[in-house]
Amino acid sequence: MVEAITRPTQIEISKKALKHNVAVVKQTSGADKIFLAVKSNAYGLGLVPTSKAAVAGGVYGLAVAVIDEALALRHERITEPILVLGISQAKYAELMAVQHIMATVVSLSWLKEAAQSLTGEQRLQVSLGVDTGMGRIGFRTRESLAQAITYLQAHKDIFDYVGLATHFAESDSVQTDYFYMQLKRWHDITDGLPEPKYYHVANSGAAMYHADEVPHEVIRVGTVLYGVEPSRGELADGKNLQPVMSLRSEMNFVKQLPAGEGISYSHKYTTSSDEWIGTVPIGYGDGWLRKMSGFSVIVDGQYAPIVGQVAMDQLMIKLPHEYPVGTKVTLIGKDGDLENTLEDVAQHANLAPWEIMTGMQDRVHRILVD
Repeated sequence: MVEAITRPTQIEISKKALKHNVAVVKQTSGADKIFLAVKSNAYGLGLVPTSKAAVAGGVYGLAVAVIDEALALRHERITEPILVLGISQAKYAELMAVQHIMATVVSLSWLKEAAQSLTGEQRLQVSLGVDTGMGRIGFRTRESLAQAITYLQAHKDIFDYVGLATHFAESDSVQTDYFYMQLKRWHDITDGLPEPKYYHVANSGAAMYHADEVPHEVIRVGTVLYGVEPSRGELADGKNLQPVMSLRSEMNFVKQLPAGEGISYSHKYTTSSDEWIGTVPIGYGDGWLRKMSGFSVIVDGQYAPIVGQVAMDQLMIKLPHEYPVGTKVTLIGKDGDLENTLEDVAQHANLAPWEIMTGMQDRVHRILVD
C-alpha cells in the first residue's frame, strides 16, 4: 500500500519514550538483554523506524514473525541479533544463516531437512521453542527436546545452538495457576539439558510481574516497551511507562450546518441545532475503525466527539465553535491538559490496545519524534 506522506495524518513514534521504557523494563526485570518484538510492522508503528529507534534506545535484539521482516531490517543495515519467532520453511535455512537470522525450531525433522541445504559457509543460529501450555508451537517433551539438542551438538559445523524459549499464555493476571503450571513444565522439560546463550522465557507480563521466578537475563517483550501496561491496570497502573505512539491529523474542511442535517453514511447522527462540523482525513481504511464513532478526539485542548459513521478515508467531528482549516487534531496522544491513551481507544472499541496498534494501515505516514 502507498504511504500517504502528502496527507497530514501521521503516527508519531517517540524516541524519548522508547528509551525511557527500555530503562524502566531493565530496572524492573533485571534484564541485561532485551529483544523487542517488532513483528507486524512493529505493532503498527513502522518496522524500520521503530527498530532503529529501539536499537538507539538500548534494545539488544529484535524479534519478528517471518523471515521477510528480518530481511527488511538487514536491508536497512541493522546488524543487531534478529530472531524469527514463527516457523520458517526449512528450505530457507541457508538464507537465514548467511543473513545471521536466528531461527525458531520446534522439531528434529526440521533440523534434518534444513541440514540438507546448509553449506556450512555460515552456521544457522537456532533457538529451540518449548510448548509449555500455549498450545501453539514447540517441543512438548523432554525426550524430543533432548534429541534435537543432541543433533545440534553433533552438527556444529552447520548449526549454532543459541537459544531456548517458551511463551506464557497468562503472565499478566492476578490468576497465576496457569502461569505456575507452565513454569513447572518448563523446568521439567529443560532443567539439566545443555544450556544455550539465550534463555528467552519472559514476555512482557513475566518480565514485569514474575522476574524473580523466571530466567530474566534475556527477555523478549513487546507491548510494555511501547508504553502499554501489559495487565491493562490489573497488576500495575503503568504510570512509570511513557506512550511511544501518538496519532495526529488536521482538519481539512470546516463548515456550519443547520439543525436537521445528517452526517455521514446512514445519517446515524443528525444535527440538533446550528453546529460546526470539521472533517478529518482518516478512516477505517487507515485502521481507525467504525467502532470509533462517538469517541472524542482532542482539538485545541478540548474534546470533540466523532459524529456519524467513520468512513473509509474521512471522519467528522463536532466542534465547540469555528476553527480554521489546518487545526491540529489529536486522536491518540496529548494536547494541552488532555490525553487520549491507547487504552482509552481500546476500551471504546472493546479491543485490546495492541489490536488498535497493529490495525494501523501502511498508508498512514510514520515519523520519528524526539
